[in-house]
Amino acid sequence: MKKIFYRSQDSLLRVFFRLAVLALLFLHNFPIFSFDPSSLEEEGTSMVPFAEVWVDEKGGTSYAEMRKQKFYPLTSSSLGYSPKVHWFRIPVENLSSEIVDWILEIHYSQLDQAELFLASHGDKVLFRGGDRIPFGERPIQYRFPSFPLELKSGEKDTVYLKIETKSSVNFTVFAYRSEDFFSKISNEQILLGIYFGSLMVMALYNLFLFLSTRERTYLSFFLYVSSGILVQWALNGYAFQFFWPNSVSWASHIVTSLSFLVAGTTADFVRTYFDAGRNYSGSDRVLKVISSLSYILTIIGYFIPFGLTLAVYIFFSTITFGAILYLGFQGFARNLRPALFFLGAWIALVLGALLFVLRFSGWISHNVTIAYWGVEIGTSLHILLLALALADRVNDLSKDLSSKVEDLNEAKHAIEQSELRFRNLFEGAEELLLTLDQDGKIKDANRTLSRLTGYRPKEVEEKNFLDLIYSFEGQEDSIVLLLAEEKLQEHLKTRKTVEFHSEFKQKYVMEPKPVKIRLQSFESESGRMVLGKVSEISEDILSRFLVSESMHFTVNNYLRNADILSRQLTSNLSQFTGSEVITAIRTCVREVLINAIEHGNLGISFDEKTESMKTGNYMEFIQKRQREAFYGARSMTVAYSLNAKRIGFEIEDQGDGFDFKKVLNLDGDKLNEESYTHGRGIMMTRKVFDVVKFNDKGNKVLLIKYLQKPLKYKREPNFLDID
Repeated sequence: MKKIFYRSQDSLLRVFFRLAVLALLFLHNFPIFSFDPSSLEEEGTSMVPFAEVWVDEKGGTSYAEMRKQKFYPLTSSSLGYSPKVHWFRIPVENLSSEIVDWILEIHYSQLDQAELFLASHGDKVLFRGGDRIPFGERPIQYRFPSFPLELKSGEKDTVYLKIETKSSVNFTVFAYRSEDFFSKISNEQILLGIYFGSLMVMALYNLFLFLSTRERTYLSFFLYVSSGILVQWALNGYAFQFFWPNSVSWASHIVTSLSFLVAGTTADFVRTYFDAGRNYSGSDRVLKVISSLSYILTIIGYFIPFGLTLAVYIFFSTITFGAILYLGFQGFARNLRPALFFLGAWIALVLGALLFVLRFSGWISHNVTIAYWGVEIGTSLHILLLALALADRVNDLSKDLSSKVEDLNEAKHAIEQSELRFRNLFEGAEELLLTLDQDGKIKDANRTLSRLTGYRPKEVEEKNFLDLIYSFEGQEDSIVLLLAEEKLQEHLKTRKTVEFHSEFKQKYVMEPKPVKIRLQSFESESGRMVLGKVSEISEDILSRFLVSESMHFTVNNYLRNADILSRQLTSNLSQFTGSEVITAIRTCVREVLINAIEHGNLGISFDEKTESMKTGNYMEFIQKRQREAFYGARSMTVAYSLNAKRIGFEIEDQGDGFDFKKVLNLDGDKLNEESYTHGRGIMMTRKVFDVVKFNDKGNKVLLIKYLQKPLKYKREPNFLDID
C-alpha cells in the first residue's frame, strides 16, 4: 500500500510540474494587449504593462531587422545597468470615435539617447531625446524627454522606442492626454519652484548665520544644502534645460561629479555638527578620508566610467550613513536633544528615497501623490529637521553663551579691580618699574622715574630702554652702555631673569645715577613683555665714619668686572669730595681697567680694536679672546688706597705692555678726525688724575688724585710707589 501511495504521489508531482512549465511558457509568449490612448487617466498611465522589450546583443541592428526579432513582455521598469541598445515596443489602438492627441513621457532625465519610431512611418526617426541630444532638438521643451503623438479613430499603430545609455536602463514611460500633460507641468513647476526656493532660502540663511557668527557648522550646512540643490537640479533635468542645454557631454557626466560633491559636503557637515574631531576622533578620521576622496572624485569623476564611479559612490555612501547612525545614536545616548532631530532628519530622507525607489521600480503606482513626491517630501522634512536641530543647538549655545557672558562680566569686574590694585601698587612702588616690549621700547613707567632721574613717565614712553643709560660725553661705546645692551639682548633671547648694575642719566644733573636693574618677562594681552625693576644702590652707613682704607684685588678678564670694581673702589669717595669728581675718577678707573683687560691680558692691539669697532663685532671679538686658553688664564691685580688727602690706584696686567709714550703723545683732535671710539681713556685719565705713571714695560700704572692740595715737603715712600 505504501509503494502504491508513493508512486501515485510522484505521478501527481510530475503532472503539476509539467502544467506549471506550460503555464509559464504560455504567459511568457502571450501577446501584449494594445494600449488605447483614449482611455488615459488624468494622472497618466504607465506603459510597462503594455510594453515588450528586445535587447540588441550585437549592436547596430537596423530598424527592419529589429522588427523581425522576438520581443518579450516587460515585467519591470528597471532593467539594470547595461551599455546595450534596448528596443521597446508598444502596440496602440484608438477605440474611440475621436482623434486622440497624447504624449509619451520618459520620466527619467539621465538616459543618454532615446529615439521614437512609429510602424506607420517606417524607419524614420520621428523624435529624439536624452542628455546626449541637444535640448533644442526635443519636440517639447521639457526637462524629461516627451514625444507628442496623434491617433485617429479606430487607427492601430506600434510605437518603437530605442534607448541607449551608460547609466541605468529605466523604462519609466507614461502616457498622458495633451491637456493633462501640460496641466501637470504647470502644477509641478509651481510646486518645484516652492520646493527649490525653500531650500535656497534655507541655504542662504545659514550662510548669513555663518558670516555673522563665524560658526563653521552653518557654513558646512550651507555647502551641504547647496550641493544637494545642484545635484537635484541635474537629476530633475533642470540643469540641462537651463544651464547647459547644448553641452551634451557635460550634461551626461556632471551628475557623477555633483554626487561626489554631495558625499564630501555630507561628511564635512556630519563632522562639524557633532564636533567629531574633539568628541569622536575615530569617526572624524573616517569622515575626513571620505570627504577628501569625494572632493578629488568630484574633479576626476567626470573622466571615470559610470559603473566604477557608481560602485565607489555606493561604498562611500554606505560608510557615511553608518557613521551618521553611529554618531546620532551616540549623541542620543548622551541625552543630546539635537541628536534626536538629526536622526529624524536622516530617517525622513531615507524614507523619501525609499518611496522614490518603490515608485520607480513599479511597486507603488506613480499616481500615489506621496510616492510621486517622495524625494521632495523627504528632503524637505530632512532639511527642516536639520534646521531645527541647528536652532536647538543655537538655543543651547545661547544659554551657554549667556552663562559665559555673566562669568565674563564677573571676571571683567575682577580684572578691573585687579588692574586697579596693580596700578596702585605699580605707581606706589618705591623702586622704579618699567614695562618694555620685545624691541626694548618703554611702554610704561611709574612715578619713581621722576624722583630717580627727573624725567616724567610720558617723556620716556616709546623710547629705547638703552636711552636711559648714562654714557660719558655721549660715548656710544661706553662699557656701561655696552654691558646694559648685552644684558638686555641676553634676556630677550633666553627669557631668563637677569640682574646687573648700571648708571642712569639724570635730566637736571649731568651725572650718572648708579642703579641696580632686574629684567624679567611676563605675558600680557599684547604678548610677551619685559618688566624692569630699577633700584638705587644703597649707601653703606659705616662709610660715613671712614678715615682711610686700602684693598687688593685679583680679577679675571670679564669686562663687566671693570664696571663693578670701578664702582666698588669709588663707593666711599663721597665722604671726601663732590659727585662731579667721583664720576670723573670712576670713569677713568673703569677705562684703565678695561685697557688692562683688552690690550694687556687679551693682547688686543690698538689697530685690532679699531677695525673690530668699525665692523661692529667688537664684543664677539672680546669673547673669542676670552675663550682662548693662553689669554683667558691671565688675571689683573688692583691695589687701592684712600684717605682724606688722596686716592690712589695701582693696576697691573699680565700682558706684554705697550708703548705708553706713543699713546700719551696722541693728539685728541686727530682722534676725533679719525672717529676712533677708543684711545680717549688715557687722555681723559691724564686730565683727571694728578699722577699718571707707567712702568717701563707699560703693563703697570699708578694713578693718584689729590683730594686736598699737598704741602711742599718730601713725601714718605708708600706701597703705591713703582720702583
